[in-house]
Amino acid sequence: MTKKLNAIYKLKWLIPAFALCLLSCESDIREVYLYNKGKLEATSTTATIKAGETVTFTDSSTKVRAIKWTFQGGSPGSSIDPNVVVKYAKGGSYTATLEITFVDNTIEKKTFNVEVEAPAIPPVVVPVDGLKIYSDNPDFTKTAPTLNWVSSNQFVIADNPDGGYEGAFKSFTLPVAAPVTEAKWAMAILQFTAVTDISSYTYLNLAVRTTSTGKIRFRMKDAANTGYVEFDAVSNLYGLKRDGNWNMVKIPIAEYKKQNPALDLTKIKDILVLRSVDPEDVRALNNYTFGIDHVYLSK
Repeated sequence: MTKKLNAIYKLKWLIPAFALCLLSCESDIREVYLYNKGKLEATSTTATIKAGETVTFTDSSTKVRAIKWTFQGGSPGSSIDPNVVVKYAKGGSYTATLEITFVDNTIEKKTFNVEVEAPAIPPVVVPVDGLKIYSDNPDFTKTAPTLNWVSSNQFVIADNPDGGYEGAFKSFTLPVAAPVTEAKWAMAILQFTAVTDISSYTYLNLAVRTTSTGKIRFRMKDAANTGYVEFDAVSNLYGLKRDGNWNMVKIPIAEYKKQNPALDLTKIKDILVLRSVDPEDVRALNNYTFGIDHVYLSK
């Protein structure tokens, strides 16, 4: 009986002790979370630009402790900002690198490729060592005084805004329906407003377009004397073809002087005179039409 009471007495103290142990263990339970690493995330607005343009780089990484951008060939060359606008001044293939240091001190990198198109190299302008007379080319070393275009007989002179050797051009045509009493010859003049010394030049250059089968003279005149070069319809003299295309004609000025030694090249008034050739009757030449453009003197 006494042994049974002792057992009960011991159990009486064991139960509270066990309960206290349970309560103590329950208070030591903690929630445990797994660590998530930071993630490198970055973008660029484009990978291909022209020289002088910009690319915007943006970092949106997580758990970042430090940022470092490096921009090869760009301006700025580096940055620690999350958003950077970078300008590339020269053409080439470049890289942009982002280095991220996370809060756990781990490091990751990401590289972007940037292709920069170099600007087109402008053509080298070589000034034309000559005297511009009637031309759209701005690169002549000298320009003649103001010009007059004069229809002396028959030719109708017209301004054409495009379709010329360079764009705009002058056309010389016969009247659509000339009366029978009209003269059989035609002439038109391109003259300087003041006498001009052309003795230092060697060639008269001009673009001509025609299908005419008639003869024509290109004349040159000082105050009193005239010299000329005559062109037939078949020889293509000095490049004057009758094929309906623009052709550059290059006439030696010495040929004018050769035809008339009295011609004074230091006092030229009429630099180009288109004149039909007698005894041809221009009224019988239904294609007696000439386009003239890009007139200049050269050495």
